[in-house]
Amino acid sequence: MQSLSNSLAPVTMRPSAGPTGHGQPVRCRTANALSVIRRPDVNLAVWRRRLPAGISGQCAQLAEQDWPSFQLATTPDEVTADLAAALPSRWNAGPLCEDIVQLVTVYAGILGCPAIRLRLDSMSGDGCRFFHVDHVGLRLLCTYRGAGTQWLPDGAVTRPALGRGDNDAVLSDPRRIQMLRAGHVALLKGEAWPGNRGRGLVHRSPPADTAGARRLLLCLDHDDH
Repeated sequence: MQSLSNSLAPVTMRPSAGPTGHGQPVRCRTANALSVIRRPDVNLAVWRRRLPAGISGQCAQLAEQDWPSFQLATTPDEVTADLAAALPSRWNAGPLCEDIVQLVTVYAGILGCPAIRLRLDSMSGDGCRFFHVDHVGLRLLCTYRGAGTQWLPDGAVTRPALGRGDNDAVLSDPRRIQMLRAGHVALLKGEAWPGNRGRGLVHRSPPADTAGARRLLLCLDHDDH
């Protein structure tokens, strides 16, 4: 993984454009560039990196049914110790742990908020199979193994249809579906970001693997927004 700067300025929570504005996705080449999510017109920032070296091999050391799945409250100063207590002993000093620690640091730096809620999910089903928005401020997602999260451009969404359990009503053209890849780091604005009500990023879990292969997904949320 690239070295990450600790000089990220805390985010000033300016309201995003209202429901009639256009939430833009931005592709980033570095971790520091993810701070573009602070712009009012941006509702998705994606660092399109390759999966850090060693993580695939680390996942292969355990049977999929033994992959860790947990959630915890942490801070950038405490996350290394918290992960060491939560991860299998063979993982708590390896590349997966190191990557999570660095992503927590980046995420907290962008927000200026040290209180982080961390969730690592090992799943084999559809998860959230309906397109939806999250009622959070800003969420970080990174898939370490398996298919990544699917998301929709703002112009492809029929928002009044959200919450009805009908993907066809939300999206008239399946060709507009976009997908994150394993290793990509995404920051998604939700409905609770100041001024963002009615324009949270619309997304869903990918369809379950037909062979039953599991996904390993990191999710970071924050206590203040």
